[in-house]
Amino acid sequence: MPAGVEGFVPSRLKMAREARAMRQGELASLIDRVPPTISKWENEDQSQRPEPAVLPRLADALQVETSWFFKPLEQEHSASFFRSLVGELELMRAKARARLGFVEAIEEAISNHIELPDVDIPDLMEGHDFLSLRKEDIEFAANSLRDHWDIGDGPIDDLLLVIENAGIVVAEDQIGSPKLDGLSRWSFLKERPYMLLAQDKRVGVRRRLDAAHELAHIVLHKAVNQKDLQENFKLIEEQAMMFAGAFLLPAEAYEDDIYSLSLDAMLSVKSKWKVSVAAQIKRLANLDKFSHDYERRLWQYYSYRKWRSREPLDDVLEIEKPQNLKDSIEMMLGDNIVTRDELVRDIGISRADIVSLTGIAGAYFEPAPDNLVRMRPKIREASDSNQTNSAEIFTLGGRRR
Repeated sequence: MPAGVEGFVPSRLKMAREARAMRQGELASLIDRVPPTISKWENEDQSQRPEPAVLPRLADALQVETSWFFKPLEQEHSASFFRSLVGELELMRAKARARLGFVEAIEEAISNHIELPDVDIPDLMEGHDFLSLRKEDIEFAANSLRDHWDIGDGPIDDLLLVIENAGIVVAEDQIGSPKLDGLSRWSFLKERPYMLLAQDKRVGVRRRLDAAHELAHIVLHKAVNQKDLQENFKLIEEQAMMFAGAFLLPAEAYEDDIYSLSLDAMLSVKSKWKVSVAAQIKRLANLDKFSHDYERRLWQYYSYRKWRSREPLDDVLEIEKPQNLKDSIEMMLGDNIVTRDELVRDIGISRADIVSLTGIAGAYFEPAPDNLVRMRPKIREASDSNQTNSAEIFTLGGRRR
């Protein structure tokens, strides 16, 4: 058997495969190998590694650079939080975790040249276990975070801006299932949290609730491991939803805007607070503003109005988008800090993945024609001030207008 290549990182192969929602057998068939071979290549405890000649085929099948397989990979993360742990979604959860790994690779390459905001997330748990959290503790944590970030108790105009300003790296992607709204986790090595939001549901208020929900995990559940998550999944999700409601809708300020405990009253403030009627029902229920019977009737009226699939104003309110990764790449390429080929090689994933995850325009990665060089405008020097201003023809980039 040919000798395996030195320095190959098995977990990088697994991440790239899972990012394509591809099973080992599917990858094996693409490169004319058998599934057990892929399994051995992905196993850190096995000594077998792919031979050099197969690396380009692996890279092509998985749409990554060959350099991807040789980058060290951190394994020290908090649990990855999902809204559903049902078995049939495991392939999509693995895909989302891997795509979040792609986001970390993008951030790592960017951070060699650009300073992202420092992480500014207070320790609101102060050593307490998440199992001990009461409703009033979560309410206090949400208000304390608002106070720490100095955003008052009114509606948050751009939630993702607030989250990114706190040093959380945010990306978006097509996750592939309406039951998975996003995920988040902490990198313990970098001491930075990462968040991936689903593009699958194109509704602004859903995006904000998903972001607030993941923010709750980042704030409340940093110390939660995978075993804790499996054993206490329902409680952890309830805590995150409660925190999201409290953070988006501070009790006193929000209640001042509600003229009655009706669907119409909630709809009337939806544009102001940018929170769905459904989330408002849950928030008011958590605030004990009505009985269980009245809440049940509200949900019945909600269904009768056919709002479960789409509420009024869902097609009007803006969908917030993360900006920091996109702006950083635009700055790096625009100021010639790196070339696009160098950036792609540094990150190790495809141009299409970089575009999808960061939202940068695909034109940034389109090659310029070899025979054209753009000449940039410049400030006219003082010695030029005596020249006439009456000319109707000017030159920009060597072309006549």
